[in-house]
Amino acid sequence: MREGYLSGPESEIQARRRTVVVLQDEMRRVLDAARVLLDEFSAIMKGDKLGIGAATEKVKKAEEDVVMLRGALIRELSQVGTLIVNREDLLRAAFAVESIFGHVNGIAFKMSQLPRSTAKDKKNKESIEALLGLLIDAVSKLNECIRGLSINPEQSIQLAAQVQQIESAIDNRYREAVATMLKSAMGMKELVVLKDVLGALEDAADATLSAANAGTILALGL
Repeated sequence: MREGYLSGPESEIQARRRTVVVLQDEMRRVLDAARVLLDEFSAIMKGDKLGIGAATEKVKKAEEDVVMLRGALIRELSQVGTLIVNREDLLRAAFAVESIFGHVNGIAFKMSQLPRSTAKDKKNKESIEALLGLLIDAVSKLNECIRGLSINPEQSIQLAAQVQQIESAIDNRYREAVATMLKSAMGMKELVVLKDVLGALEDAADATLSAANAGTILALGL
């Protein structure tokens, strides 16, 4: 539908539903990419270069999909004009979701630089796997939050609050991991690469919380 023959409350609901569906598709692709990070880390510990390459290719493909979906959302919003009163909130949420992907992409690259021996170290392995698990939990919860926008906005607000709780757990785990890392006897190069990986995971959690906040604002307007 186009703005020329969209009018009235019913048409606004239809236009909003279409844009939310595009946002939900974008969020789902971000979640898919986040889950691939566990496969990549598993491949790193095995020294499986083909597996690492396959994982990074999946992340790259997801990036292409996210950019395409964000473009589709912008086109949809431009076509409905001022019909959707909270279109700026929708756009803000879409950019926030895309920002998470930028961090996921960074994690994928930085982990690919992690030496196998560093990844297999018991404490490093536990720290990275714990942070990856928590990050995927946060992104998954955000996905539920975005999905709920078209069904139960009130529930979306509650799910966004749960994202904040997981982000706090990630902050705590990150600080513990850094403290442990600084006490280790690893070389400077390995130390720098590991710190980059841990920092990227923590930054991704911050971006997920920002997207949850944007989702809360969007839910309040629905």
